[in-house]
Amino acid sequence: MSNFNYSLELLQNNSNSKEQALNKLAPEFISIAYTNHTLSFFETTFSTALALKKATKNKTVIHLPASSFTQEELDKLVAALQKSTIDSALILSGKKINKNSAYTSALELTQFLNNKLPDLNILYSCHPEAITSEISLQNELFLMKTKEAAGCKIFISQIFFDNTMFVQFVNHCRYAGIKAQIRAGIMPIVNKKQLTFVKNILKLQLPNSFERASNNIELKKIGVRFALNQINMLKKQGITDFHFFTMDNLDTVKLLIDGVL
Repeated sequence: MSNFNYSLELLQNNSNSKEQALNKLAPEFISIAYTNHTLSFFETTFSTALALKKATKNKTVIHLPASSFTQEELDKLVAALQKSTIDSALILSGKKINKNSAYTSALELTQFLNNKLPDLNILYSCHPEAITSEISLQNELFLMKTKEAAGCKIFISQIFFDNTMFVQFVNHCRYAGIKAQIRAGIMPIVNKKQLTFVKNILKLQLPNSFERASNNIELKKIGVRFALNQINMLKKQGITDFHFFTMDNLDTVKLLIDGVL
């Protein structure tokens, strides 16, 4: 479907069932989330990316929070990337983990990687909810233009539930001269854990329909239906590129792509 392109995010683990499902789904690319536990980045995110790239031939993107690496780890990363088939990275600001972090901003890490790996494809996240404040919107647009100038070709938006707001945000970006692709970040809410994450961590306003679900079975029906409505309505308004935050729930991805009009 030429006017519907999608990518998706996966967690840092691997299984044969995931590989088989990915081969059937054939996303435009997959991104591998950064680990936040005691195992190292190389044992989790990087090894998962390598394994899935080899098994599925999918274009694979690794998540790199800027403030999560020491200089020694970054040097190791550069050497590993030079030897691997991974050619893309989603650069995130992240939170400063320890005093030994080499950088504190996504742009600083990008500059380092551009010097070492000039052919690395750089992706960033963007935040459409910035439109609620004129000042924060202008700050977001300025930052996006700076990141585009640093080599970003794709922005992946934070998840949202207001289509009008997202389309307005994209229009603001284009008016500001931002030409990079902006992928609509879609998270189908299919369980109570996700519901809590969106409300308490992301602090996003959820549609009232989600509050009526009494269990995960009902919630999944509501969440998938809402996400499909989002996608199909956005397609009618000219949005063609999507990124699914379904993590490892590939059955949900199948429901989404089968339901796209």
